[in-house]
Amino acid sequence: MIVKNFKIIKTTNPKVLAYLNSINIFNLKDIIYPHEETMENNPVTASITNAFPIVLGVFFEKKGEELAIKDELYILDGHHRFKYIVDNSISEIFNVILVDIESVNVDSYNTELLVEKEIFLNEIFEDYEFSTKGSTSRIYIEIDGVNYYSNNISNIKKLYSYKKDLMNKQMISPIPNNHKNSNTTVRFSSLSFKDFSKNYVFPHKSTWITPRFDAL
Repeated sequence: MIVKNFKIIKTTNPKVLAYLNSINIFNLKDIIYPHEETMENNPVTASITNAFPIVLGVFFEKKGEELAIKDELYILDGHHRFKYIVDNSISEIFNVILVDIESVNVDSYNTELLVEKEIFLNEIFEDYEFSTKGSTSRIYIEIDGVNYYSNNISNIKKLYSYKKDLMNKQMISPIPNNHKNSNTTVRFSSLSFKDFSKNYVFPHKSTWITPRFDAL
């Protein structure tokens, strides 16, 4: 895919390359891949589909007066807007930010504890025998700065499926990473862009990706 007439965007991280461009998202929907689920009741309306650019993580093959990127674009921000555009077959031009997916930082979206800590610890032990006993695995749940590991969860997809289960049980609730939290913060081991796939989406509120582009 060749991109022309772009504008270079400065980010808070000089190592992250980002470009503002306009594309027909609906026409390119077959090469744009969400990495997270959307909520059942999509909060997006027609009036806000272009309020902010949709941020797409891309693999650059060439940079210069033109950009050559791999035909594999992952939504980093704007899943609900993308869904609204596709569901309503809106074949129009929308602003997008193209960012080097290999340079962004992918953190786990924070959650806050909605039950007593002891109740939560008992829950995760009974479900998957999470404990503080040593492990070199990247799969863990962090509570109050302490990591709890489980030999019964072998991959990141299963961990985030379990995170979704805990949210559905109303034991934890998502909270933006840049918000102060008066409750106990519960973090799950972070994803990587290498975990993103054309054929798999993680649960809603799995990732917190920086730098963010809210001010554009």
